[in-house]
Amino acid sequence: MEFDYLHLYVDDYQSAHHYYQRQWGFTCVNKISNQHGVTNIYQQGQILLLVSAPAPGSGFSKYNDYLQKHPSGIGEVAWQIETKNWDNFAAHLGQKRIKTSPINHPLTGSEGLTFLAWGDVAHSVYPAHLPLKNQRSHGSNLTAIDHVVLNIAADQFIQASQWYQQLFGWSVQQSFTINTPHSGLYSEALASANGKVQFNLNCPTTNSSQIQTFLANNHGAGIQHVAFSTTSITQTVAHLRERGVNFLKIPTGYYQQQRNSSYFNYASLDWDTLQCLEILLDDQDNTGERLLLQIFSQPCYGVGTLFWEIIERRHRAKGFGQGNFQALYEAVETLEKQLEVP
Repeated sequence: MEFDYLHLYVDDYQSAHHYYQRQWGFTCVNKISNQHGVTNIYQQGQILLLVSAPAPGSGFSKYNDYLQKHPSGIGEVAWQIETKNWDNFAAHLGQKRIKTSPINHPLTGSEGLTFLAWGDVAHSVYPAHLPLKNQRSHGSNLTAIDHVVLNIAADQFIQASQWYQQLFGWSVQQSFTINTPHSGLYSEALASANGKVQFNLNCPTTNSSQIQTFLANNHGAGIQHVAFSTTSITQTVAHLRERGVNFLKIPTGYYQQQRNSSYFNYASLDWDTLQCLEILLDDQDNTGERLLLQIFSQPCYGVGTLFWEIIERRHRAKGFGQGNFQALYEAVETLEKQLEVP
């Protein structure tokens, strides 16, 4: 099992085109118009993004239906299932009484199945197809989808986690709780047996949690963020900043604290560049070899909405940078305070 594509529903088609093509460096490889609206298909590396908007005056459509309930965001996450396992998995969905509908793949045309998951986020599955032919990244050098994060209400969390595990055969790889002076969350990291799908669940542990802010602004459960992998995060981030992509500002003192830590006292790290670009780092074996480097964009569609992560895993570093979560969530809280979000 592996990621196939992400499908965004947006209310401003032209702005989305500028954002993903001009700023993030995706290539538009196809355009589809139908009764629901218009869809641009963007690719970079093995990342496939569908960006759809309702046509003016189109009336009812699945895009309109979603956008009447939620801000712009990811309305569908799709996966590929190994061909040899496809028939068994399709039968498994029926046994679980999942109400599915047929769907055709936007690029290959192959027939898959789609169904509603949590909130109004749909999931689609297809028989595995050949890897995509790489498109020029225009300097961004993003390679693949690393992981996806779903925010969900606390009273639905256990049910959702069990649902994903039983439906897809995923297992919990790790769990952790993050607390700041003003916020709290609990997170579980789920993964497929082959490790190619990493899907995390977050829920709030306090009423003032920024996860609760997301749930309120999104009007329910939804995809909080997606991480894209890269082989050179400094090159990628420098390029994206030049193109106008805005990232979260890191709390003052983060880099001095890290440099003073015995973990990170490594001459090989270009601290000035990391600090200038505001890239976070997490050491996994106290050697400076298995490093996880990451950065988070500002929310795309207003505070408490979807944002993107860029991640570089050196020497197969695992995890999700939980050592950085404190800095990340303090940065989000600062942004929310600046924009006077309650």
